[in-house]
Amino acid sequence: MTAVAALSVRRLHPQAQIILVMDEPTARAIDRDNHALRKIVTGIVVRSTGTEDPCVGARYLRTILRQLIKGDYLYLDSDTVAVRPLDRGWPNGADLAVARDRNQWGITPLALPGVEKLRAKLGWEFRMDRYLNAGVMFVRDTPAAHAFYAEWHWRWKQALSLGMWQDQFSFNSVIATGTATIAILPDRDNWVTHSTVMLRGRARIFHFFASLYGDEIPASTLLGHLTNRFQRDGTLDEATIASATKDNFPWMDNVRLKHLLASGLYLRAAGLVAPSIIRRIRRKFSLWAHARLLTRD
Repeated sequence: MTAVAALSVRRLHPQAQIILVMDEPTARAIDRDNHALRKIVTGIVVRSTGTEDPCVGARYLRTILRQLIKGDYLYLDSDTVAVRPLDRGWPNGADLAVARDRNQWGITPLALPGVEKLRAKLGWEFRMDRYLNAGVMFVRDTPAAHAFYAEWHWRWKQALSLGMWQDQFSFNSVIATGTATIAILPDRDNWVTHSTVMLRGRARIFHFFASLYGDEIPASTLLGHLTNRFQRDGTLDEATIASATKDNFPWMDNVRLKHLLASGLYLRAAGLVAPSIIRRIRRKFSLWAHARLLTRD
């Protein structure tokens, strides 16, 4: 999956500097299996995280990333697929640029219990009008950005002591402190594929939220298809990415109405529901006609 994410960037920008940051167990696995990632990326940074838990280790690394990379950078989760150029269109004058989480205009219902727990236990504050997603971030190399990450890492460790390994709670709590200036990216820059919100624009980065699917991304998603193809023959299916980009549609099959609406494919959505609507009309008309006959009798 990470190889696919990196190759999707390489497809758009052959000369891009792609840095892979990983913990020691992952580095050992890549060396042991002679994984293709070493040839795909420009450089690899390995850091000890003090844990063998991949979820905890990944959040440890993400919260110290600003201290590991020089210069401005675009951070991408490994469950993303870049489909349009990434070398322009990022905000000027902000220390960090991030998109809203799951395209909501406030704290998402799933996050609210965790937010309330951290408010009660640690006295953290959160902005009620926004909850931002840390899976895609454009980060400047500024003192304020470094200070933001230092505070983020510290708060993440506090939350971890309460059994909460997720780093997005601490991320959003630091935003509320005003440590750094934050720009809000359009949804297209972090196009959450399972969201049913409509009119999100033409995607630049599809984000699949792999944790929702368990151990294996379904082949019905673009990411699942690309991952299976890479596992099979070690190549990126560029033709399918091009088609998904053109249609703004990151699914392969088992398409549901919400997928079509989310992508703005309203004619296809109408075609999907029209037979069902017609059947309902016919059924209701049949029942009405039957009731009329009974009334006459």
